[in-house]
Amino acid sequence: MGERAWAATVRRPSAVPKPSAHPPPGDFIALGSKGQSGEGKAAVTLLKPAPPGLPSERKRDAAAALAGPAGLPGLTKRPKLSSTPPLSALGRLAEAAVAEKRAISPSIKEPSVVPIEVVPTVLLDEIEAAEAEGNDDRIEGVLCGAVKQLKMNRAKPDTTLYLSLMYLAKIKPNIFATEGVIEALCSLLRRDASINFKAKGNSLVSVLACNLLMAAYEEDENWPEIFVKVYIEDSLGERIWVDSPHCKTFVDNIQTAFNTKMPPKTMLLHGEVGRSGGDLSAGSSPHPSMTEEEDSQSELLIAEEKMSPEQAGQLMPRYEDLAESVEEYVLDMLRDQLNRRQPMDNVSRNLLRLLTATCGYKEVRQMAVQRLEMWLQNPKLTKPAQDLLMSVCMNCNTHSSEDMEVISNLIKIRLKPKVLLNHYMLCVRELLNAHRDNLGTTIKFVIFNELSNARNPNNMQILYTVLQHSSEQAPKYLAMVFQDLLTTKDDYLRASRALLREIIKQTKHEINFQAFCLGLMQERKEALYAEMEFKERFVIHITDLLAVSMMLGITAQVKEAGIAWDKGEKKNLEVLRSFQNQIAAIQRDAVWWLHTVVPSISKLAPKDYVHCLHKVLFTEQPETYYKWDNWPPESDRNFFLRLCSEVPILEDTLMRILVIGLSRDLPLGPADAMELADHLVKRAAAVQADGEAAHSSHQLVLASVSSSSYCHPGLRQLLPPTKEPLHHLKHILVLMAKHLAQSQTCTAVAFSLEKLLIFSYCFSLLLILYHGVFGKLLVVWRTKDCEQPPRVLSQRF
Repeated sequence: MGERAWAATVRRPSAVPKPSAHPPPGDFIALGSKGQSGEGKAAVTLLKPAPPGLPSERKRDAAAALAGPAGLPGLTKRPKLSSTPPLSALGRLAEAAVAEKRAISPSIKEPSVVPIEVVPTVLLDEIEAAEAEGNDDRIEGVLCGAVKQLKMNRAKPDTTLYLSLMYLAKIKPNIFATEGVIEALCSLLRRDASINFKAKGNSLVSVLACNLLMAAYEEDENWPEIFVKVYIEDSLGERIWVDSPHCKTFVDNIQTAFNTKMPPKTMLLHGEVGRSGGDLSAGSSPHPSMTEEEDSQSELLIAEEKMSPEQAGQLMPRYEDLAESVEEYVLDMLRDQLNRRQPMDNVSRNLLRLLTATCGYKEVRQMAVQRLEMWLQNPKLTKPAQDLLMSVCMNCNTHSSEDMEVISNLIKIRLKPKVLLNHYMLCVRELLNAHRDNLGTTIKFVIFNELSNARNPNNMQILYTVLQHSSEQAPKYLAMVFQDLLTTKDDYLRASRALLREIIKQTKHEINFQAFCLGLMQERKEALYAEMEFKERFVIHITDLLAVSMMLGITAQVKEAGIAWDKGEKKNLEVLRSFQNQIAAIQRDAVWWLHTVVPSISKLAPKDYVHCLHKVLFTEQPETYYKWDNWPPESDRNFFLRLCSEVPILEDTLMRILVIGLSRDLPLGPADAMELADHLVKRAAAVQADGEAAHSSHQLVLASVSSSSYCHPGLRQLLPPTKEPLHHLKHILVLMAKHLAQSQTCTAVAFSLEKLLIFSYCFSLLLILYHGVFGKLLVVWRTKDCEQPPRVLSQRF
């Protein structure tokens, strides 16, 4: 850009009037009288130089055209443009020229109305007189003349002139909405090629133009496309008015065309965006710092604009009718900028800021995310790249195939500096908030990336952030990913065990184990699961992961409390009780899964089904828990198994075990169910729970009696050869009665009497059955199969 600006300084205004036989080239129409057409022509020619790919003859012709016709003594030094000594300088000049051509659309026309210049003090009188005569053309011409005066005096605009225009915008905003005036005002928003890059100016004129346009189109729902074009040009250029807080309303309305959810100002990190309160020309603008007088003018302008009552509630979609054409134009401009022949890391900060503002387009998100890692690691682009990363994550809200590709690329970004990594995790949180389905997609991509050869070292940190953000839903989606792994043809159990241990270790046990285990047990309706080849293996492997998950819940605090308990010390009992209750709840859910979900997946062999039931209840042989990868280690093996087995038994768990024993379709017989229930009750009775065990129910007692009763041969099986079920029933009832007598909750007299009556009935029935008085008595009592989750089971029985 520096070479193009240097070229602009060579041109001097010509005092010789130009003949009217040579119209301006291209689509540009010069602003001003005939005596100034040469200046306008020269300026337009500078905006459209020859492309760098032309042959040398074409370049020489272009250089000759830049020199202009004879009679312009101020342009005699123009041939220097074609005689640049080094080739590199010529290349930079050509590149700058092409960039300028790309930045300025040919469809942005110069004002086509012949301006009528009047003295600023009589501007209001001229407008009123023309309005009284009904001469709309004169009104348009006078306004264009006022714009021309502003353009010629950017450094120090006339106070009377811009105050008069502000007054007209308040009382007669519609007079600024004509095509000619709009073109003239938009010319004030474009970079003036006649100003040297290092020259000083004033951004007050651009701020005034923005507010005049805002006043003219405040109530219009359909804005012209030229506003977007000048916005793109200034965004890629010096950002004179795009970042100005005094043009925020106008800019925000233009940005509605992009449907972008902009990050809050507290999240924006770039330090040189925006002009602060009293400095309208800070930053990289070629315009100078203002003097005290100019600053007071700016403050007056701001005060006047803030007095407008229409400021509130004027932000609305302005480009719904032109959405497609605006999107196409923006995408073409961004592709053109990103595909330029230059090093990928040699892009301007302003391009990244424009990408940040246009991330509402999914194509922009795709283009940006592919280059984000490189931009983030470039010290010159770090801050705007961080803003771009935040904008990409916040606008990833469609969960389309394009957005899923964006999430996949986001997961692959590798960052080492702690500052960048912390900001990246903040962006991940915003990504999860953008769309409800982003949570599952993010977890899936992270796990698959962790198992791939190109593993991202930040995967566990991402999972930790996700688990903190969605403590209830994230474990469920994580479990679904493990389910997907176990449905593959290859055996992923060993890898899944190792991965789960690593996740728990790196996330510092932040996971909700009960929610994760319940997610592992959820029934899936997808075609992949219906057509699964290894269904029996899937159930067995899920059972193994359930057992591993329960043992992984042993934190350092739980381990310390368990060791202290073994020594007779009552330290950290709350932690130990919480862990025991967690295991009891998971076992309840696992028995529900084996009762209702597993039969719908596959009809397991009786041996495998009983193995799964015993494994989740920690009544299986110890080697079955560590045979895959020797975890838990030998030093902790017995201790871990004992901690997971010495837990309270919930009523729902016992109830389901007995119901499974009474079911015809499940391979566990009533005698085996009774024996298992007896073992669990004895084990739970050994745990001193300080009166906090679950309450019993008379339905549980009746189910226990039914499991130990004689059955008709046609219903289930022949009479049991021994009286073992009766002994198990006796043990269960005695232990339950003991607990009931010690329970601190049974204080109500009516409740205690009810329990005593129930137990009296049960013991009487037990004695009758035990002595065989009614040996041929048929007790037909079956509990209805419950298809509800365990949490509502107690309401059914």
